[in-house]
Amino acid sequence: MAPQFPSIQSFFEKEIPVKKNRAHASDPQYDINDGFSEDEVQAALHPTLHRWNPRNEYEESDISSLVPGPGCRALQGRVVNFYQQQTLSKKPQAAKGCLKVVIKDDTGTLMVRLWYAKVDYKLRLGQLVSVWTPHISSSDSGSLTLHGTGFVTSIFPERDNSCYFMVQDNSDTGTLCKTPLGYVDGKQPASLMTLKSFVEGGHEVDNGKILVCVKSIGGHKKLTDKNGNPIEKVDINVFDDTFQATLTLWNHVTDSAASWRPSHTILLITSAAFRDGGRPGISMTSTTQVEVDPYTPDVAWLRAFAQRMTKKEHVNPPFPEDVFDVETAMIAQNRILFNIADIDEFARASPSETHTGYLHVLITELSITRLHQRNMLCCTECCGVPLYANAPTATCKQCDTDTPLRLNPRLIGTLLDETGSLAAGKLIWAEPAWEQLLGRTAAQLVGAEAYALRYLEQRMLFLRVTLLFGWSAEVGRLVVLRVSM
Repeated sequence: MAPQFPSIQSFFEKEIPVKKNRAHASDPQYDINDGFSEDEVQAALHPTLHRWNPRNEYEESDISSLVPGPGCRALQGRVVNFYQQQTLSKKPQAAKGCLKVVIKDDTGTLMVRLWYAKVDYKLRLGQLVSVWTPHISSSDSGSLTLHGTGFVTSIFPERDNSCYFMVQDNSDTGTLCKTPLGYVDGKQPASLMTLKSFVEGGHEVDNGKILVCVKSIGGHKKLTDKNGNPIEKVDINVFDDTFQATLTLWNHVTDSAASWRPSHTILLITSAAFRDGGRPGISMTSTTQVEVDPYTPDVAWLRAFAQRMTKKEHVNPPFPEDVFDVETAMIAQNRILFNIADIDEFARASPSETHTGYLHVLITELSITRLHQRNMLCCTECCGVPLYANAPTATCKQCDTDTPLRLNPRLIGTLLDETGSLAAGKLIWAEPAWEQLLGRTAAQLVGAEAYALRYLEQRMLFLRVTLLFGWSAEVGRLVVLRVSM
């Protein structure tokens, strides 16, 4: 049989026909393969403002020094409010919308009517922005102005080369334009009230201010208004030392919450809108101004308060070494007997000083038997996890190491005298103090039988004892140094 030679078609790979029904561009498996990179596609969909080469010299000015009329001015401030106004013009060169942005420096506020065609200005509350404008107008009572803004300027950077708008994200050090208007060092800002006062009627005060801390940030919710237009909202839980409420952000302002940190970001809100729908709510209107982390002593105090509220307490803080001179306190000629009210007064009057003295209290509650039954006579923390056991040591399940334990401070319940009481578990006990109070070491206590612990608990109940205590702001708790009957 004659040999079979391959045909010419066998030297070429078989072509796979392209399906006529192509996937939609929104399909994640759809590959465009149009020769453009992802950056080029994003640049076309979300263009940025062109690089600006000013032709004139612009004078750097504070907002309060502005004078209505023509003049090239360079201004800088932080965004305290903004919202969008759509336009209905279909002309190719017409603006597609207008962002009404209120910026504030340390001297005043200015409303910028920022017209745009294709550029997407990604604004957020608290951003530092710079504005170059050839004309300043005085605010009037029209609907396009905001209450409290003294000046207005209208710019269209995409069409007019004499103006420009820049967001200073890369050069913002967080220190410029942070002082509230009218703030005087050492004095409380005018019309500042607590959140509870605001809810109970303070929202009716003109230009009322509240200082709140962000507690939690909810997820973005997409809704539709009564006209069928899509809208977006974010609910943010805020609080101060008196009350809690919900701050609602809408549409473009919702992106501002992405950079806020719970229990750290402080908001100074002026002229907020109030609604009471079961849970008190706060929202922004065209007259509202929101300052993010302003520079006042009240901001530092509220942030420290929030940190204390969220700080996780140690189940059994270690005894502070080299803080108190126990021997000197025991042999001192002046041995002062305090009551609980005196300790509170001394600690508040001189929080940075270290105090030692004696305290005569009554034991009104003990939990020796209950903690023994729950295997919790001794405790400590290791790797951030509490460890409990009726033994001097326990093995940490996180690092698999033997960790020494100390007696649980909740063995002793409420202590009281004629002026106040001390809650269970709030004292730090030295080892000698435990031995003097219980009459035995920690190892002897955890090795005792149940009936012996029950007898010890009954014998110590309603016993009066004298405690040699120490107080230091560094420790933050009363420390029991010695005990005498």
